[in-house]
Amino acid sequence: MHEGRARESKQENRNRFMPKLTFDALKLHYQQSGEGPDVVLLHAFTGNMAVWAFSGTVEYLSREFRVTSYDLRGHGASSAPPHGYNSAHMAEDFRRLHDALGLGPAFLVTHSYGGVIAMHAALLTPEKVRGVILSDTYFPGLREIEPDMGQTVIWRDMQEHFQSVGEEIGGTVNFSRLFDVVRRLSPEQMQGIKKRMGAAGARWLAQAGKLAGTTAGDEMFEVAGLTRERLCEIQQPVLALYDEFSPFKATCRFLTEHLPNCRADVVPGAKHFAPMECSATFNEMVRRQLRQWRDGAAQSTDAA
Repeated sequence: MHEGRARESKQENRNRFMPKLTFDALKLHYQQSGEGPDVVLLHAFTGNMAVWAFSGTVEYLSREFRVTSYDLRGHGASSAPPHGYNSAHMAEDFRRLHDALGLGPAFLVTHSYGGVIAMHAALLTPEKVRGVILSDTYFPGLREIEPDMGQTVIWRDMQEHFQSVGEEIGGTVNFSRLFDVVRRLSPEQMQGIKKRMGAAGARWLAQAGKLAGTTAGDEMFEVAGLTRERLCEIQQPVLALYDEFSPFKATCRFLTEHLPNCRADVVPGAKHFAPMECSATFNEMVRRQLRQWRDGAAQSTDAA
């Protein structure tokens, strides 16, 4: 009990000294490092910006770019309002953060749901987005081309992890139910699942309980205006960086076939969590693409 309070106190102290932006009642915690063209990192649903530090992405990219990462609403050290978690809400959060920090047109590097937010931002505020790198993103607006998410390896593995400690999350994807299950886990159950899931999974699990009691689990699956047709209107360059064992390969094919300025690449060996599973490869692929976009823009300016 005392150890739990001590850990909470340490986290509160860390949060107190992290820079934050306040918009009405919403607080967004962020970090920024490096100099150069702006890059903004958008983490996955139930993740937080720490993934970009643990993966070495911030350190790697900040040698050549000004890198901004932040905790999405409801995640990490940012506040968790009861509602407002679809990609339209999150894209508005990005817009306000971009304005408040005085960023220039930015390259957005994303993982999973972060990619939905980035593409929505590219559509709604194109002047703020120079290009988008997607990492294994699933789009609610393209759900008809993908298999039932409950049948993916990701969800089946999750079922097994929870069954190992006597809990059921069901064969149908339901994050609201999952968050409630996580919140009521005993310390022993939590420890058992963390051992099975590894370091990255343990961090994900610690985050999931924070979203219990919010509408996030349902809202993340809302199309929220980012329809199939609207996706195809996005003009900015896009790198569809999908994992070798991704469950969302149909989405990758759709993006490359229908977006006007999109190409695909594969992260070898990854299974949806490339930034953590294959950090060195992921970071190098991202930096190579960012350099191409940056240098291509510079050459166009010189030619003009």
